[in-house]
Amino acid sequence: MGLKKYPSGIGWRQLSQLKYSLSIPNLMAGALAHLPLVFCLVLLPSRLTAQSTNGNETTKHVLMLFSEARDLPGNVLMEQAVRHEILAHSTNNIEFFTESLDASRFPDRRHYDLFGDYIKNKYAGQNLDLVMMFMARNFMLARETRTALPTNIPSIYVVLNDLEIPSQPEDYHFTGIFQRSDIIGTIRFIFRLQPETRRIIVVGGVSPADQTTMGRIEEVARSVDGVTFEFWTNRPVNELCRAASALPSDTVILLGGVQRDAAGQPFSSAQVAQVLAPSASVPVYVLGEGLMGSGALGGSVVNLDSLGTGAGDQALRLLEGVPVRQIRIELRTNGTAMVDWRALQRWDIKLRRLPPDCVILYRPRSLWEEHRALILLFAAFLLAQALTIVALLVQRRQQRRAEAQIERQRTELAHVARVSTMGQLASALTHEMNQPLGAILRNAEAAEIYLQNSPPDLKEIRAILADIRRDDKRAGNVIDRMRALYQRKSMALTRLDLRELVEDTIALIRSDADARHVRLAVNIPSALPPIQADRVHLQQVLLNLLLNGMDAMMTVSRARRSLTIRVTETRNGNVQVAVSDHGTGLAPEHASQVFEPFFTTKSNGMGMGLAISQTIIAAHGGEIWVDSKGGEGTTFTFLLPPNGLQKVKDGDLPANL
Repeated sequence: MGLKKYPSGIGWRQLSQLKYSLSIPNLMAGALAHLPLVFCLVLLPSRLTAQSTNGNETTKHVLMLFSEARDLPGNVLMEQAVRHEILAHSTNNIEFFTESLDASRFPDRRHYDLFGDYIKNKYAGQNLDLVMMFMARNFMLARETRTALPTNIPSIYVVLNDLEIPSQPEDYHFTGIFQRSDIIGTIRFIFRLQPETRRIIVVGGVSPADQTTMGRIEEVARSVDGVTFEFWTNRPVNELCRAASALPSDTVILLGGVQRDAAGQPFSSAQVAQVLAPSASVPVYVLGEGLMGSGALGGSVVNLDSLGTGAGDQALRLLEGVPVRQIRIELRTNGTAMVDWRALQRWDIKLRRLPPDCVILYRPRSLWEEHRALILLFAAFLLAQALTIVALLVQRRQQRRAEAQIERQRTELAHVARVSTMGQLASALTHEMNQPLGAILRNAEAAEIYLQNSPPDLKEIRAILADIRRDDKRAGNVIDRMRALYQRKSMALTRLDLRELVEDTIALIRSDADARHVRLAVNIPSALPPIQADRVHLQQVLLNLLLNGMDAMMTVSRARRSLTIRVTETRNGNVQVAVSDHGTGLAPEHASQVFEPFFTTKSNGMGMGLAISQTIIAAHGGEIWVDSKGGEGTTFTFLLPPNGLQKVKDGDLPANL
């Protein structure tokens, strides 16, 4: 099996994180959150330019040397962490130089010599302030470049292997961090995630660093009971995948260091993990963070971000002038529990088995995590919308209650106005009732006389009874009309004959008109169409207009006391009713106020009759207006649509309305 090419430029973890973050929703959701960063990046060049012109600041030169390829995942993570730590806390301008030996593919001594000469010639004219060496395979990089650079340049070793710390020459001093694998922590991690494990296959290489790591694993294995350890160091990498693809379920693979396999081929552990983990039939555990993302499950791995941050902190102290002898060399054996979410799903390992502080990589973010800002914004919008809807509903309910209250008050007021009108007609109605009642009495006396005859005149008695029945019906009609006006009721539209309504209303006021010496003239066409209206309310309007007309003529001569009711059909099908008197008329300043509540020109009026009339006509979809000429009388006209609440057409309205 051939080896896959490992990523170049950035590590597997960065590639995967980049893939998850470059979706369109993520870019939209994170745009606002990253505005401060964009702002800083825009202003950073001007800030750096200003700093470069400040004479109090100097530029420090830092050379970073990697024994392996610079674009290996582990080296990428460490370099990023170092750069971030130095740039975030340094008070000086920093210029970085980076070189890599790529010793895994060019491990011969001649290559080291050529690299040393290259470094010596390239940086001979540079005033280097610090050299940082990142080594994993061995310490040959430090030995070969020591003679290529001045010995007075402080050096930091960032070492990731299990070799012993080299001794310091008298003329050359260094500090640094020596990170060893957390083998004990990784084995404990294996049993926490897979307590059923009974066999651990340890894969390693044959280089000195590989053998040192394998020796440490063997030492730990002796103290572990109930588990068999097998060490695969005599198999070429090309055979590992085939052998690992048929392992039983109670087995796991622990990948140690593989810098050179049994066939003598140079490798990096990242290359081996990339081909081994996808083809293995059991989970693969690793010791370094740089191997995460290759398909391995995880382990108590070396935290490269923490390692790079620690090295950056040492670099800051050296750049600030602290002597290298005063910075203690650190030996680290700690690890960070770390797993690959995708591998957890592949091997069906439950999350509850993970340590509380375990770092989970490549876990798909939930909808909340992915779009938290958008969700909060949308939720706030929905909440505001819901509150607005609730407020509008409450307002609508209050408005309907207020309208219902106004309608009840309007109905009560209309009822009071009708009762008041009937009070004005009391004497006329008494006279109206006396006529049929008197006729009934006289007919009854006549019937008694005829009954005394022997034999009685039955023909005359039948005629008398017919007269009594007719007079009784007449009295009953008067009482029914009065009762209808006295009743409290809401407006109900019915099919109505306007001619009949006008005649009934005239009958109510005729006695009062005779008492006031007012002549009544009615002009109604024979082919008048029926309308949809409320009988009682519309009769109330007619009564109010007729009584107002008679009141307006009390100061004029009897010869002029003429009240005309004219009903016509307009060209648009509306019905128009006009009540005209020949009284003193309205003053021009009063004509625009007559329909306002509590406005009256009478000494004893309430000022509500015309206001109520206007409300009733408007409720029928109609219009009412007044036309008055001083000294020549007043005409009140209202217009009604034939279909009830349908609005009248504007073409039938006067221009000044």
